[in-house]
Amino acid sequence: MAVICISSPKGGVGKTTCTANLAYGLRRRGFRVIAVDFDPQNALRLHFGVRLDDGRGFVENAVASEDWSSLTVEIADNLFVLPYGYPSQAMSNAFEQYLRQPAFLRSRFASLSQSRGTVIIADLPPGQSRALSAVAGLADLRLTVLLSDSASISLLPAVENGSYYPSDVPAESRHGLVLNQVDPRSRLNSEICTFMENRFGEEIMGLIHRDEAVLEANAKQRIVFESAPGSLAAQDLDALVNRVMKELIHLEKLGG
Repeated sequence: MAVICISSPKGGVGKTTCTANLAYGLRRRGFRVIAVDFDPQNALRLHFGVRLDDGRGFVENAVASEDWSSLTVEIADNLFVLPYGYPSQAMSNAFEQYLRQPAFLRSRFASLSQSRGTVIIADLPPGQSRALSAVAGLADLRLTVLLSDSASISLLPAVENGSYYPSDVPAESRHGLVLNQVDPRSRLNSEICTFMENRFGEEIMGLIHRDEAVLEANAKQRIVFESAPGSLAAQDLDALVNRVMKELIHLEKLGG
């Protein structure tokens, strides 16, 4: 089993879109993928075509159920999502408290690994959170999604010095940056992108160009790979999938 944590210090950077397409891309490579939505906005499910009025969610039963596989929503063969749902405030608070116990999430994630080649991808709320601390403590790979803009530049110190993530991140956990909505037509955007590439080098695991195909796919509640397979964004996301696979194979995490 491999655990991937996808987060960002700020909202509106497209991390949920990256999560959904990465999940779909890894599933196309033959892996069993479970995408888990830890963000109360409950938006991850929409990328997989789950209806807006679908009330299913895992948080309201997360504490009582030791087997989270029973809470998943099957999207396709070997592709599942755990929507956040619409829990009461009391349920959300209880869930947050249990996330403070390392054994809680570890055992629940283990219940999702029913076969070899299982990948769990966690979509985290923006900024630091109890969910980020809990998931990052189990993550084999942490992806931080940023934009090529001045706001992201101001957030780099916390990412670079490690203070954005909890101190108990496993020593073997890998970290990568994903730059989203890269626009070569914008001089500032291009300069910031070049700066980040020079500064972080191989730590940048994905460059996703700004592409109307992404907005259209989101509006249709579809994955970019499905709605616009020949688009530039689809090519960029496919490259991200390949890089993530390379990292997990390096960690020997895709075999079991």
